[in-house]
Amino acid sequence: MSERRSNLGVGLLALIPIACCVGVPLIAAAGISVALVAWAGGITLAALVLILAVAVLVLRTRRHRDDRHISILRTRS
Repeated sequence: MSERRSNLGVGLLALIPIACCVGVPLIAAAGISVALVAWAGGITLAALVLILAVAVLVLRTRRHRDDRHISILRTRS
């Protein structure tokens, strides 16, 4: 039994470099993809906030113009 265990240990020891050669690039690719998703998400969020800010400014400007126009019409009549 001890002979099988020692052979198993040597076999696992031989698999470590193979696992590292396969695993390290996979971990690096996962890190890059997470960074890319975070970057794209940040750009998307910034674009949405910008669109929302422009929409709010446009709506406030229109309301302000409408209020001014109504008050001018009221003073003339």
